[in-house]
Amino acid sequence: MGVKFDFSDVDSFFDHGYAEVKSVEEKVGKEAVDYAVEHGSYQNRTGTLRKSNKYSAQDDGLELRNEAEYASFVESKGYEVLTGAALYAEKRLKEEIK
Repeated sequence: MGVKFDFSDVDSFFDHGYAEVKSVEEKVGKEAVDYAVEHGSYQNRTGTLRKSNKYSAQDDGLELRNEAEYASFVESKGYEVLTGAALYAEKRLKEEIK
């Protein structure tokens, strides 16, 4: 006598979970970019550096980046551009996804 199992709802369960995680990543990504804009410790001469903070929710996690060529140079001089926002995002993701 064999035992039958119905796993037909497993795919939708994982799809729903994936969508929830993606939604949280999108929310936290926006928060992190806002955090970077608000807490940037450099002088905002042209506005380009703050406008260049971006995020995207990837399949393997949240990506934060600054598209200005000189962002890493500014951070290397001790100014806050995106590093604090990355730490903020890590903290928020841990809070949101328990």
